Amino acid sequence: MSLLAMHFQPSYAQTEFTEVSFEQGNNPKRSKYFITGKVTQLETSEPLAGVAIHIDGIFAGNNTDAAGQYALTLDSGKHRLVFREFGKKPAHYIVLLFGDGQLDVTLADRDFELEVFTVQAEERDRNIRSPITGVTKMNIDEIKLVPAFLGEADVFNVLQSMPGVTSVGEGSAGMNIRGGQADQNLIMMNEAIVLSNSHALGFLSSFNGDALQNFTLYKGTVPSYFGGRSASALNIEMRKGNRENWKGSASLGTSVSKFLVEGPIVPEKTSMIFASRLSNANWLLENANEVDVQNSKINFHDFYLGISHQFSENNSLDFNLLNTGDYFRFSNKFGFEWDNLVGSLTSRNLVTDNFSLVGLAAFGSFNNGFFEPSEVDPSKIDNGLYYFQGKITGLLTLEKVDINFGAEAVQYQMRPESLSPLTEESGIAAQTIQKERGLEYAPFVSADWNPSENFSISGGIRYSNYIQQGPDSVYRYQEGVPMSRLTIEGVDYIESGQVVRFSGFEPRFSFRWTFGNSSSIKGGYSVMNQYLQTISNATGPTPIDLWQLSTTYILPQRSQNASLGYFRNFKEDEWSTSLEGFYRTTDNQLEYRDFADLFANPHLETELIQGKGKSYGAEVLIQRNSGGITGWLAYTYTRSLIRTTSNFAEIQVNQGNWFATNFDKPHNISLVTNIHIGRGRTFNTNFNFSSGRPVTGLTSNYVVGGIFVPNFGNRNEFRIPNYFRIDISYLTNGFVRKWDDKINFSVYNLTGRRNAYSVFFQREGRNQRLVPYQISILGTAFPSFTYTVSFGK
Repeated sequence: MSLLAMHFQPSYAQTEFTEVSFEQGNNPKRSKYFITGKVTQLETSEPLAGVAIHIDGIFAGNNTDAAGQYALTLDSGKHRLVFREFGKKPAHYIVLLFGDGQLDVTLADRDFELEVFTVQAEERDRNIRSPITGVTKMNIDEIKLVPAFLGEADVFNVLQSMPGVTSVGEGSAGMNIRGGQADQNLIMMNEAIVLSNSHALGFLSSFNGDALQNFTLYKGTVPSYFGGRSASALNIEMRKGNRENWKGSASLGTSVSKFLVEGPIVPEKTSMIFASRLSNANWLLENANEVDVQNSKINFHDFYLGISHQFSENNSLDFNLLNTGDYFRFSNKFGFEWDNLVGSLTSRNLVTDNFSLVGLAAFGSFNNGFFEPSEVDPSKIDNGLYYFQGKITGLLTLEKVDINFGAEAVQYQMRPESLSPLTEESGIAAQTIQKERGLEYAPFVSADWNPSENFSISGGIRYSNYIQQGPDSVYRYQEGVPMSRLTIEGVDYIESGQVVRFSGFEPRFSFRWTFGNSSSIKGGYSVMNQYLQTISNATGPTPIDLWQLSTTYILPQRSQNASLGYFRNFKEDEWSTSLEGFYRTTDNQLEYRDFADLFANPHLETELIQGKGKSYGAEVLIQRNSGGITGWLAYTYTRSLIRTTSNFAEIQVNQGNWFATNFDKPHNISLVTNIHIGRGRTFNTNFNFSSGRPVTGLTSNYVVGGIFVPNFGNRNEFRIPNYFRIDISYLTNGFVRKWDDKINFSVYNLTGRRNAYSVFFQREGRNQRLVPYQISILGTAFPSFTYTVSFGK
């Protein structure tokens, strides 16, 4: 192997690259080669963890591990590698790869002069070179620059500032991506499914930013190796522990306290990382002005444990465990509690020079409850589920094509749904409803082909299968009339075996066509099936939403997604812009009949009605990647509509006409700015505006026998007021020079605006006429302060 190096100045950017060449010698030529190395700090020679490695203008989630080491498998030929880390000067290389090689890199500290700051999360032209449309990738350093609730670096908060991602409102769990429901998003931790992913009624995600490496959101064409949901896929990568030295951090804040420790169990072989987070926000509630808020309580925690073992250069094993828990009580009126456990074991094996295997085994458990202690009959409802997930993925690299193939299976077991009295005096009779179990499995295959530097194609197919398994009771209903508890003719009890089965092909396709170095067109199409959905009697998703498997009467969703985008960069990639359009249709999307009774109901299908959904819109992103002020402006126009398709007019919603979903918010604008003041100091702002979401409103009152009778309009005919919020944060170094300490000061909802979450109607006065009232979750500014001290090498 020979190594040659020289410097040159490329014509398309004022950046100095170092050229290196690796030769195979007399060995047979291959289509793929390995490049490994270690990234260290120039001034101290200490290893740097989490350095982002950009390959040919694209950041694909490659980072150095806790020991500063990295390993890449690249096509034979010429590549552009850039190593980026927040606070460091990037290192740029041109690599002529015709054999395996080792490239060690050193990064120097950067003096944060305003004119030279560069966004580090991805290479600046990644929006041009990335092969598919609708992909958002970030690492933890960029996440930390977006102000968030309680001052926590939060994945979901950042995503909701990007185009195409919204939520119903404050106090709602989950996200709505390109007009889809929250349960249509596949959320994973290291590719293990996570069903409960939020704290504090949706204000925070369950993923501790201190242990997070990066995330990738597929909102356009989802690769065929991800499935089970009909809108998007979000994979959150947690980082590995340091394999050389023990170190950690401790944080004390006004609302959240954190602790992290990591280090080698067996030096250079086995490492671990443990991160914990605990809320301490009840003192804020106790000092509120309203008595109900003073008597409320909110607690949450999460623990993450990661253990990684390197058997050899080609074989490794990772264990990951996430445990979360929440408790919320509003005065003595109602409350929620929920907990979540996800554990996974991942084996990565390089079998030959051009073939690798990745195996995943995972377990998940989710429990939730809703209680009403102040009712005449205090009661509590409990439900949940657990599941086993297995997945194996193979990657075969040929001369011009990369082939990805494998299979995935998930076994779901729903826990019994129970209604129980909270006190001995309660008149509620205990009740338990047995729930379903089901098996979902799918083989998949995909191929990436790059016939030229300016054109690439990615295509694949997934064949999903679902079997509902016994035991189960299947009700029989009268023909010619809508299903209801009054039309039940009998019940068939199935002891074991197959109850019902569904399956379908899911093709996926995307392309990228590049024009020169500064613009490209990308498009894609995908079909996805969904066999697990949520049932909710609230306006938006809540922690106690009931997960529901497909049954004889509750059919699986099937969506078709299409997108097309134009991407253009300016001023040598200092500015990046994009315009994307999308259209989605969904069959068998769930909607609810009027006055639906959803909990502790053994014949849930009598309260539901399925229909056809559609969403469409356009997204604009303008992003500044370098300079004293960086950030982005995102605008999304999206419509989300549904139409019920029952054969019976008496149960149709809005007479079978199209109407807006609960999360239809046509206009959404976010402006994120990061002002880089000096070394380690940034001032950040986040401006948010969105249209008010739809509600069903009162249109008139009429009098019958001296009593006012309300008359409501069509479902979701009206809208609540528009939403507006400003957040700020200031990040700086701490007080003690000898310590590695940092300060985070932030204010959520700086203007104290009382944004409406919903509207309800209540009788008032002697005439008992219904009067509308507005519900606001947070109607005040919410400041937070966090002090963090790091220890160890």
